[in-house]
Amino acid sequence: MKRKSNRGKVWNPRGTSGQVRCHCGRPAVLRSAEGICKTHRPDAKVYVCSGYPACDSFVMAHPGTLEPMGTLAPPELRRLRYEAHQQFDQLHKSGLMTRRCVHTLDKGCIYTYDDLFQSHAHIGHLGEYYCQVVIRESRKLLVQRTGAA
Repeated sequence: MKRKSNRGKVWNPRGTSGQVRCHCGRPAVLRSAEGICKTHRPDAKVYVCSGYPACDSFVMAHPGTLEPMGTLAPPELRRLRYEAHQQFDQLHKSGLMTRRCVHTLDKGCIYTYDDLFQSHAHIGHLGEYYCQVVIRESRKLLVQRTGAA
């Protein structure tokens, strides 16, 4: 029997209970971002794993709604998401793509991955694999279209 692949599946941060949960299984707690992450908003909030600091996973909360901006992520995944955002910003600032095109990853814009990826394309929901793909393909596109390294 052929096994189904989980690669590319998006993990729901709220789980089935509606409570925001960490990838380690513990519930997340809404806290002030001060002392947990670098932010430019003094009133910023984060969802942090209740096992923090042993489980160093968190995600920023939207300022108006306090909804998580993605899934809780450990340090390496946060670094990859940051780098993926940097690559997207370069494409946008270079004029190669509009911000809407870049952030929604509409077909014909930058990537043509499967429908699952298309519907969950916000970087805050990506895992390590897709972050690495976004970084690699964004760099490749920037080089192809501008000749910049």
